Amino acid sequence: MTVVTAGPGYLPSVAARAWRWAPEMEEVADTLRAADLPADMAEATARALSFWEQDMEQYDLPVAQVLSQLRSGRTA
Repeated sequence: MTVVTAGPGYLPSVAARAWRWAPEMEEVADTLRAADLPADMAEATARALSFWEQDMEQYDLPVAQVLSQLRSGRTA
């Protein structure tokens, strides 16, 4: 995953694709737990990315809606 700092207007594009990486972050968390390492960051990332699953491939969402998904904690 590449992180691009292009400003808030780029966020809808990120949300439209970010949900794809939630399962991989769950795997990272599992791997960390199996190695007896902290998995909190990977778990939190997976959770945050999954909030955008309902927005998959919707590149034209308003930034306010994208941020609202994170605030509300809703998943698809």
